[in-house]
Amino acid sequence: MFYRIIKRVGFLITLLLFFCITNLYAQVKDPLKHKVTIQIASDSLIRTIFNLGQHTGFNFAFDPDELRNKKSASGYFVQTPLETILTKVLFGTGLGFSFVGNDIVIAPNRVQQRTISGRIRDRENGEELIGATVQIQELRAGVATNQYGFYSLSVPEGDYNMFISYAGYQTQQLKLRLIDDVLKDVELHPQDNKLEEVVISKSTKTPNPILMNEQNFSIKQLRRAPYYLGETDVLKRLQMQNGIKAITEGSSGLFIRGGNADQNLILLDEAIIYNPSHLYGLVSVFNSDAVNNVQLYRDYMPANYGGRLSSVIVNRMTEGNSKEYHVSGGINLMSARISAEGPLVKDKGSFLVAYRRSLLDVFQNKFKLFNPRSVYSDLNAKANYKIDINNSLFYSVYYGKDHLLSEESFSNDWGNVTSTLRWNHLVNSSIFLNVSAIYSNYSNLLDLNADTLSQKSQWSTAVKDLTVKADYTYYRTPTNQIKFGAAVIYHRFMPGESYRLQELEYNIPRDKSVESALYFTQQLNLSSVFELNYGLRLGGFYNLQERRNVYDNEGNLIKAEETSVFVNPEPRFNISYLPADNQRIFLSYNLNYQYLQLVQNSTLAFSSLEPWVPASKKNKPQRSNHLSLGYRFAPREYIFSASGYIKRLENQPELLGHAQIIRNPIVKSQIRSGSSDAYGLEFEINKTEGKLSGTLAYSYSRVYRKIQDINFGNRFVASYDIPHELKLTADYQLNEKLSFQSFFIYSTGRPLTLPVGYYQHDGLKVPIFEGRNTSRFPDFSRVDVSAKYKFQTRVSGKRSLEHTVSVGIYNVYNQKNPLYYHLNSSSFEQSKTAIEYGFGFYPWIAYSFKI
Repeated sequence: MFYRIIKRVGFLITLLLFFCITNLYAQVKDPLKHKVTIQIASDSLIRTIFNLGQHTGFNFAFDPDELRNKKSASGYFVQTPLETILTKVLFGTGLGFSFVGNDIVIAPNRVQQRTISGRIRDRENGEELIGATVQIQELRAGVATNQYGFYSLSVPEGDYNMFISYAGYQTQQLKLRLIDDVLKDVELHPQDNKLEEVVISKSTKTPNPILMNEQNFSIKQLRRAPYYLGETDVLKRLQMQNGIKAITEGSSGLFIRGGNADQNLILLDEAIIYNPSHLYGLVSVFNSDAVNNVQLYRDYMPANYGGRLSSVIVNRMTEGNSKEYHVSGGINLMSARISAEGPLVKDKGSFLVAYRRSLLDVFQNKFKLFNPRSVYSDLNAKANYKIDINNSLFYSVYYGKDHLLSEESFSNDWGNVTSTLRWNHLVNSSIFLNVSAIYSNYSNLLDLNADTLSQKSQWSTAVKDLTVKADYTYYRTPTNQIKFGAAVIYHRFMPGESYRLQELEYNIPRDKSVESALYFTQQLNLSSVFELNYGLRLGGFYNLQERRNVYDNEGNLIKAEETSVFVNPEPRFNISYLPADNQRIFLSYNLNYQYLQLVQNSTLAFSSLEPWVPASKKNKPQRSNHLSLGYRFAPREYIFSASGYIKRLENQPELLGHAQIIRNPIVKSQIRSGSSDAYGLEFEINKTEGKLSGTLAYSYSRVYRKIQDINFGNRFVASYDIPHELKLTADYQLNEKLSFQSFFIYSTGRPLTLPVGYYQHDGLKVPIFEGRNTSRFPDFSRVDVSAKYKFQTRVSGKRSLEHTVSVGIYNVYNQKNPLYYHLNSSSFEQSKTAIEYGFGFYPWIAYSFKI
């Protein structure tokens, strides 16, 4: 019995020794199975691997360059296999390990990429935030949200801290463990001045909005400036920017870096706006209650935009509050407005309706350009619905109308109608698709009243567009983004027609055109200090033009048409050198073609009657070669910038002197083409943070034109050549309720052509002209100031009524700035040129609310 017990115990001991020896052999044979007890601190990866080697006695082999700048995770391990410890230490670094010979080799492995994507929104109203920054701190990499608030980051598996920031909002930090693709929508709180901002490190791989080539304006930024009669205006705000000329008071024209007003692509929810003005430019068509964001491109123009030479201005209508219902509105001496917004389905869909009407006929303000009984109005409406996690629909419409009366009882009615249907689709976590169907209609009717109905005459112009486009964005990596797509626009032009049968011979022939484009653009980080944006747009244009007075061989009048076809590549690039995180030196080049042109009189008079006409065999497409070089430095709360540009524009149209637009069927044949040369320097200082913010800007620029058969073929300064311009904007936030705004401008007077003498003809004085634009208006200057006071009153429960009372003075020191010269043709009066001045000293008050 005792022998059997000893035998069994011996067998168990022998078996135990066998397993111990086998396990020991296995550990000696495979050190990755070796169990270790160790405390590892968060440190550089090289130092962590070195400590592991000392602690275990095993040899580790690695390339120091592959481990440099990488950190290990911290942890405390008790009798843990070495392979488990290494897996934890190397997690998220893109490195792996293996036992080779007598060494444990640390080397890059094929790490699985994971993608986090989603949308960034305002927490209070659900509005998508355009241009918000999303950054992975550990990788010092990030992206900016696109025009639909979408972002996507593809990074190696790992544990990360993600920071989301946007101007005027609290920065939010999220802790992530990426072991699979993640869809993450984030809502940001508006910034509370009492809370400290989270500080995150910037890098060359993180898009820093203040260093990007486009400018972004939120509605909050747009409202931090003084406006005429208190009417917040998108185009007037852009005119306050450096290098953007306004020509004169009361105009919405934008003359950007040597370009004419028709060379700007102005979009409202992707629809082209052909006339962005109410009341000849006194106010723009963009109701501030319906504006979410405005983007301006004037250096590097991405290849997904085309058809214009000077700039792209992208206006995004607000989506409407998806969380709760609100009503807002306001009144000033210019207009009254009202809007309503709210959820269709909470957090899934929303709507917005905004209406505005002028009050000039109510207050009987006197203007030199039109009868005070003139009125304008516009209506914005938008709805959106999130079908599922990958699909969303958006639909928006705009309707605007002007009815202007002259003292001679002539009337001028014009307006824009747009409609945009958009489908956002996530193909996968890295590919974003937007498909749009767009309608745009601009029409203009001049009613020439007469004593009898039979003599009544009307003249009408119009442009109608149908557009279909698809845009893909591929977020390959944080340092490699690709966009590609296609667009087709069907244009119908009515340059000018009369509805009276007796006047049909004066009609300008119609045109039908198809404008198409394919594009590809890519953003790359070539290294830690070089960034490249490049793109290619292949544009095509087909035009079919009516021909009048064409006869066959038998002398019969027949219908005839003339076709024109153009295909042109448009390369663009922007290369940036970043010597430090807050500095950027960039070089941009754009080759652009424009297939549509506005027929204008050389005087740039206040008018809305200029017709749009397409390129043809006689009038070639306009072309621009634009090269710009710039430097930006952003220390803390300041931005210093300096830039210069040269631009060569070809096939620039100009109407012959004294040529008429109305009732002139041969006006297209009176267009002459030539070249234009522009160059300039721009300097700017911005203060972006603190109670006092503002901009001090100076620009020097010149624009020369040389047109066949105009000015005897000699070069002359363009009508929008303004060499010197100084601008100062300031906004002082005294506290949360009270703020002050100011704007100052000084500029050289614009050119004009004045007669050198007169001669008599049939009792009239006929002016004699020599060179074009040889004279100038007096220098222009003006100071505007305003103050805003905000307060709330409790209505019921959690509802409060927000009030804003604004007061201001337009043209504080009553500067007399000329609008235009009026030539006196009467032979009985003294030969002199009368000057019509703009708006003088004008105090105003405005009120707005939101509930």
